[in-house]
Amino acid sequence: MAISKTWSYNYADRCECSDDDRCGCSYPENMAHGYTSQITRQVRSAYEYNHARVGEQALNFVAPAVLADGNIDENFNFFNYIADTNALLIFYRADFSAICPEEIIGFNQAADEFKNRNIKLVAVSVDSVQAHQAWRKIPYAQGGIGNVCFPLVSDTARQAGLAYGVLRPDGMTQRASFFIDRNLKIRYQAVYDRRLKRNTHETLRVIDMLLGAEKSGYN
Repeated sequence: MAISKTWSYNYADRCECSDDDRCGCSYPENMAHGYTSQITRQVRSAYEYNHARVGEQALNFVAPAVLADGNIDENFNFFNYIADTNALLIFYRADFSAICPEEIIGFNQAADEFKNRNIKLVAVSVDSVQAHQAWRKIPYAQGGIGNVCFPLVSDTARQAGLAYGVLRPDGMTQRASFFIDRNLKIRYQAVYDRRLKRNTHETLRVIDMLLGAEKSGYN
């Protein structure tokens, strides 16, 4: 299910109401006029869409992505990338936002911990690949993330956000994490309030419990 990028709302005749979800008379920061109302209608209908849940099979998506080496893969295939390994799928709100750099850097600093557990990291937001590249070029101390060692997916079509049920009415994604095992089954998910920062150690603690249970034969 892809998000349409066309709209017909006439902003010259917009009203002054505050019910943005109904008429789209205003728009959130960094979003184009008209985009919100179109996104909102499709997000609402998306709750009837079969999105991925804990205990069920993960869903694949193909989208542009900036890879660890800084190059762009216009057709990054999530399932092909994780191929027979565990994965942590990390949705975040936006590049250049307040909390997201800390989180992305936190996951990057713990990359070896995830690698030791045979887990590949993949981060997703609705930003363009150009924005991802620009964000990577800026040092963390200046609000960027530097050269992180995992892909940053550009979900501009909102397909991944819809597939995993984390697309917000304003067209951005909720901050969420999904642990997917090597059989492509979702074993854990967490969705966070936008004011809360994810704790990498807590994520690893939960994953260790799941891997330990699997090793002991508990299903």
